[in-house]
Amino acid sequence: MAHPSTNPSRRTVLRTGTAVGALAALPASTLLWTQPAVAGTPGPEQIHLQWGSEPSREMTVSWATAASVSRPRVRIGTPREGAGRTVDARSRSYVDGLNKVETYTHHARLTGLRPDTSYVYEVLHDGAQPVRGTFRTAPARGRAAFRFTSFGDLGTGDNVFSKSSIHGAAAVRQVEQFAPLFHLLNGDLAYANNNPQRQPQAWNAFMNNMAKSAANRPWMPTPGNHEVEAGGGELGYASYLTRFELPDNGTRDHCGNWYGFQVGSVLFVSLDGNEIAVEDDASIDPATGRSIYISGYSEGAQLRWLERLLSRARNGSTVDWIVVYLHQFAMSSSAASHGGDMGIREKLLPLLDRHSVDLVLAGHDHDYERTHPVRGTEPGGLLTPAVADDDLRQIDTSEGTVHLILGGGGTAGHDDVYLPADADGVREASVRTQRLTYKADPDAKEKAHWSAVTDPDTHYPYGVAVFDVDPGLVPGGRTTITVSYYHSVPATAAGPFPTPVLYDRFTLYRDRSDGWDDNDDRDEDETTDTRTAARR
Repeated sequence: MAHPSTNPSRRTVLRTGTAVGALAALPASTLLWTQPAVAGTPGPEQIHLQWGSEPSREMTVSWATAASVSRPRVRIGTPREGAGRTVDARSRSYVDGLNKVETYTHHARLTGLRPDTSYVYEVLHDGAQPVRGTFRTAPARGRAAFRFTSFGDLGTGDNVFSKSSIHGAAAVRQVEQFAPLFHLLNGDLAYANNNPQRQPQAWNAFMNNMAKSAANRPWMPTPGNHEVEAGGGELGYASYLTRFELPDNGTRDHCGNWYGFQVGSVLFVSLDGNEIAVEDDASIDPATGRSIYISGYSEGAQLRWLERLLSRARNGSTVDWIVVYLHQFAMSSSAASHGGDMGIREKLLPLLDRHSVDLVLAGHDHDYERTHPVRGTEPGGLLTPAVADDDLRQIDTSEGTVHLILGGGGTAGHDDVYLPADADGVREASVRTQRLTYKADPDAKEKAHWSAVTDPDTHYPYGVAVFDVDPGLVPGGRTTITVSYYHSVPATAAGPFPTPVLYDRFTLYRDRSDGWDDNDDRDEDETTDTRTAARR
């Protein structure tokens, strides 16, 4: 099997039309509300969508304003039916502890929506000109085809902020080119903590850039180490949790830190890697001069929640696929890597193995790496994940979990140089086994038998992954997810934004969970024949 760096398909260029739901495509007749603007009233900005607990029937519209406002609300209807109903928003704010700037946000939870339906909405408050957006709800629970995208480590899209580049703006537009149902954002969002005197301004720039896509489709984030901010409360998450309204995880103290949602027959699980990882790589508290280290803050609550969620999913018949996403990772062979994290290996991987999780998406290293499907560990003290199969193109995830590092969203730094290989072509990889001093290098090395594909082309340091779910046709038959990773040259201020280029494509497969019951009274030979045909 040829490595993608020598595969002719790597130069296949994306060709897609304008994203469905773009505001410019809306006819004037879909305008739901008009009111005159009042001078001096701040308008809505940073508009973005998040799924509710049931994505086929719930959506949250969120936005920010430069000051407090009166009667923030959302007016919603369908393009065909026009004006529908008005939903009041709930407002909240926080004061950045470093510079005392107050940020005001508003969140309208829309419920009772119709599955697989396009909606038009307008965000408004008294005295402001309304701002329009569109979205489509998820298909009803059951089996359905859909597309989602993912990357991490985005930045503000404006290189006036530390750790950000103009490519962050290009990456958001590239998501729109692929027109997914939703996007997963794998941590390290605004890098506001690298701009300590301008943390709110960095967040504002990030959110306004993200809104170019997130006003049309949900962007579902997970916290990275750069979301842990000095002056951001006990865990450093004040800005993150004030700006996003995420599905409820049932906890009293940690709502929004981790959560799950189901689209079709795919369960998506967002985890707080800061709580699991041993690495110390967060902000420095100016009051103490020490890093803000929050590993283990939930005292096991996150992992107990995860165990219950995965157990229900695998013991039922409505979930075929389980996709976990978090910022930190268990494995990486980048030369500049943070290191495969021993906390994740010890605490998380046994759960993934026990419940046959299919796919894990991460960021953290600013590059692309795909593992073979892994399950269990190799002999030795580093808990090195063991390879279950080495096929690069057709992968049975019932045999092992595939891990992807997708850290090329748009940050200024790149980690796409990898550790050398031995005579057998097996690279080394670094492992972090303990907390160590803030930003210390990993302290151990292993053979990266688990590494399947990397992207060492430094001319194409950025990228986005596209996932196409095919639910299959018959109960108990085969279902697939085709994964396409597109990489990209850096964007420049002169423009135009670069076109993503296909680099790596592979297909995951497994049998659906809605197969026939073993006590089915059908003739056994007939049942076996039908199952065999379904899997072909």
